Amino acid sequence: MTYPQLKAMANRMKRRRESLGFTQERFSEEIELSVSSYTKIENAFQKPRLDTLITIAHHLHESLDYLVFGKEGGETAEDRGTDTLNALLNYADGDKLLHASRFLAKIAKVKEAEKS
Repeated sequence: MTYPQLKAMANRMKRRRESLGFTQERFSEEIELSVSSYTKIENAFQKPRLDTLITIAHHLHESLDYLVFGKEGGETAEDRGTDTLNALLNYADGDKLLHASRFLAKIAKVKEAEKS
């Protein structure tokens, strides 16, 4: 990866992070990376390891293609989730949706308890 490519990737990361409302400090906590390491990546002073890049892409809800190459139109994790949700909504009747809602509420409570 050339420096201009690294700089372009870093700029895409920064724009997306900011659009999601994260500071560098908060985002580095989210991805479990030191602030100094993340800052070096975002300022194009350091190339991220592949596993770090995958984690960053996941938390930014972007594809690796977009982050690394700037390819637009790549399907993000959020897009895939929306597609799945739309398919489920079209398939399910009211009773199934009510059951799913209760199930998701239970999962949300468990996840919230894990954070504490």
